[in-house]
Amino acid sequence: MSKILILTTRPLHNGPRMIREIEALKNDFELVATGTTPPHDSKVGFIHSDTFLFSHFEYTLGKIYRVLNFNKTFLGRYPSTQSKINSLLEKVNPDMVIVHEPAYLPYFFNSSKKTKVVFNAHEYHPLEVEGDLHWTRTWGKIYTKIYQDYLPKLDLLINVNQEIADQCEKEFGVKSLVVPNASSYHTPQKEKWEFNFPLRFIHHGVPNPDRKLEVMVEAFNMLGENYQLDLMLVQNGSEYYRFLEKMIESIPNVRLIPAVSFKEIIPFISSYDLGVYSLAPISFNNQMALPNKFFEFVQARLPMVIGPSPVMQKYLENYQLGKVAKDFSAVALADSIRSLSKEDLITYRSNLEIAAKELSMEHFESELLEKIKEIN
Repeated sequence: MSKILILTTRPLHNGPRMIREIEALKNDFELVATGTTPPHDSKVGFIHSDTFLFSHFEYTLGKIYRVLNFNKTFLGRYPSTQSKINSLLEKVNPDMVIVHEPAYLPYFFNSSKKTKVVFNAHEYHPLEVEGDLHWTRTWGKIYTKIYQDYLPKLDLLINVNQEIADQCEKEFGVKSLVVPNASSYHTPQKEKWEFNFPLRFIHHGVPNPDRKLEVMVEAFNMLGENYQLDLMLVQNGSEYYRFLEKMIESIPNVRLIPAVSFKEIIPFISSYDLGVYSLAPISFNNQMALPNKFFEFVQARLPMVIGPSPVMQKYLENYQLGKVAKDFSAVALADSIRSLSKEDLITYRSNLEIAAKELSMEHFESELLEKIKEIN
C-alpha cells in the first residue's frame, strides 16, 4: 500500500479540509499526517508540526534581510527548515506528499528524497490578506513567487472552487482539480418542519473582523423579535469577539452561543429554521468564497439568506435554496429576510433534499481518490 504524508501546521481534529481528505484516502493509502493536534482516526499516523515549523530565529532573519536589503522580502529557503523537512521525509518515506501550507512547497522540490507533490490550497494565497500593506509586501510577495515557481512543478493542484482554479490557470498557467469544502451526506431529521414565528437563524464560524459579522447583527436589530439570530462563534479571545459581545448586549433577538465540535455542527444547527451569511467582498478570497458553512447549511437542510457573493450565489440560485440580498448592507439583508414567505421556505426545504446529495463530500471524494491513484 502506497504511503501519503499529509503536511499541515493546522489542527487535524477540527480542520474540515484535512478531515475530509483523510476520509477520502484512508482506505486506499497508508496515511501519516502532521498538525498541531492528532486526527480522529487512530489508524492515521501523526507527527506534531513543531518538528518542522519555521523558527522565531528564521522569522527574525527574514526581518533582518528586509532591513539590510532596503525592504526586499527574502524569497529563498532556510537551510535549517530544509534540514527538518529532509529528516521528516527520511522518517516517513512517503510516496506522495499533500501540502496544505504553500510556504513549505519549495522544501519538497529541493529535498534529496524525491516524491510526488500535491498542493491542496485552502484559498488563493497570493491575495490572502490583500488589504494589509505590510502583508502584501512580505507574505504576498512570497506566496506569489512560490505560485510562480512551484505550481508548474506540482503533480496535482487542488483548489476549492472553479473561480479560484480559473485564477490560477490565468496567472500561472496551471489547471486544478476542484474539490469544494463539501460536508459528508447527513441523514435529515424526521421531525416535520413548520413555519412559525419567531424564525430562528444560525451563523457559525470564526470571529474574523474581515468578515464584518456586525452587518448581520445590525440587520437583525432592524428586524425585531420575529427574527432571532444565534452566532455560534469560536471563542478565540480576540478583540473582535469582545466587540461583537459588547454590541449584542443591547440586542435581545441576537445571541452569542458556544461553539460545538466539528462533528456536532450539522446535527446541532439542524434544529434552526435558516442559515445566514453576508460576507463583505473586501478581498479576492472573500469575494470568491465558497465556505464550509455553506455546505453545512445544505446538509442541515437549512434554507439560506446570503449576501451577493458570486460563487455562493451561483450554487444557491442553481438549486433554489434561499434568498440573495441586493447588496452587502444590513438594510438589504434585513429586507431579504423580511420578504421570506411560508411558500418560499417550503420550496427551499424541498430543494435541499436534492442539493444535499449532489453537494455532499461523497460526490467529490471519488474524483479526488481516482486522481490521487492516477498520479501515484
